[in-house]
This record gives sequence, C-alpha cells and structure tokens, in this order.
Amino acid sequence: MTDPQVLRSQADEILELHERGELEAALRACDALLATDALAETHDEVVRESLFAARFERGVLLNELGELAAAAAAYAEAADTPSDLDDPDQRHELAMALLNQGICLDALDRPEEALGVYEQLIDELGDADDPVTADQVVRARVNRGAVLLSLGRTDEALSAADRLQSELDPDDVLEAEQLAMVIRLRASALVELDRRQEAAAALADVERCNQEEPGARAQIAAALDERARLLADLGDQQQANAVSERAQELSERT
Repeated sequence: MTDPQVLRSQADEILELHERGELEAALRACDALLATDALAETHDEVVRESLFAARFERGVLLNELGELAAAAAAYAEAADTPSDLDDPDQRHELAMALLNQGICLDALDRPEEALGVYEQLIDELGDADDPVTADQVVRARVNRGAVLLSLGRTDEALSAADRLQSELDPDDVLEAEQLAMVIRLRASALVELDRRQEAAAALADVERCNQEEPGARAQIAAALDERARLLADLGDQQQANAVSERAQELSERT
C-alpha cells in the first residue's frame, strides 16, 4: 500500500504543475493519484487531505480547460470526500467544492441542479461561524437567488435578496461585493414584477458599499449603470446622466 506521505508529495506535485501552467500534466497526475489503492484509508488524515486535493484540483483543471460538465462531476466527487464538519478546514473544503459545482452547473444551463447544490451547501453549512466558510455560504445564497430569478421564481428571489440585504454589512470589505450583487438581484426582481421605479431607487443603495476592492467597485459600477438606464426609461434623463457619469468614474478605477 502506498505510504500516505507519498500521496501528499503527489498532491503537492499536482499544485506545482498547475502553477507552472502544465494543465494536462497536472490532470494526468490527478488521475494517477486517484488510482492509488491507499485512498481507501480515508480515516488517515494525510490520505483524506490528498484525496480531497486531487479531486478538487481535478475540478479546477477541467474547469480551466473548458470541460464544465466533467468539472462539475469532479467537484461533486470532491464534495463526497468524507468530512468532519467540526473541523473548520474541512468545512471550508466542502463549501468550496459545492460552490464550484453549483457554478459549473449554472454555467451549463442546468439551473435546477445548481439550485439543489446551492441549497445543499446552505443546509449543511449555513450555521458555520468561521469567516472563510461563512463567506462561501453567502456566495451560495446570492447565487441561489440569481438561479431562482432565472427560473421565474421572482417572488422567492426577491425574498432571498431582502434577507441577504438586511444581513450583509456594507462596510465589510469581504461582504461589500456580495451586497452589491444582492442589490442588483433585488432590482432585477423588481423590474420583473414591473416595479421599475422601486428598482431604480433600490439600486442607489449600492453607494453604501465599501469600494476598496476592485470586485466591489465593478459590481457597484454595474448597478449604477443599470440605474442610469432605468432612470432614462422613466424619463429622468438629467439624473440618468449624473448616475451614468458616476458609473463611468468607478469603472475607470477598477
């Protein structure tokens, strides 16, 4: 049986190949590790870590190679790796695997499956108190709301956005980007419900969001651009122009 430390070394080699951009070689290394007979011994901490690392990296590599269906399946396998949910690191690993699986399914236009994965993540890890896993849960909740909207479940999407908007901190650097996305989601739901004036007003709330990170600035700029278009449609061209200028200013800083 393969020594667990050999498995760890193989897992490290996969990461090194990936970092060097040798994606196909890294994928072959994943397959070689996953074919090892020692992986049945998942009670061994090193074996379990190596198994998860190879499965997750395989998902990442397939995703980068544009093989989204295979990537989704690989992330599902990573999520199936035995996990101790009392261990913050293992909680985070499970959250990452499920979140990435959901994103791949969403990109493949398989929204019902994506919704199920996001809801699994939220159900299993929604009460996680470590910041890293909690961030993954928030992202899953935001993505879940977007999927609900895409499925025509507009009232549910609006309710999900309302809850998130009341919980997220606009001053928090990590939460600001997700909050801006939630505000955009909420406005999109209002537009679907033919409440365009409310949607335009709702989008103004993004100005509360912390703008330190480029991702947050990009979401805020997008929200303001959407608000400008709504204001123009509603006949307030002067305010639309001012908001559009603000959006352009933020875009140039991103």
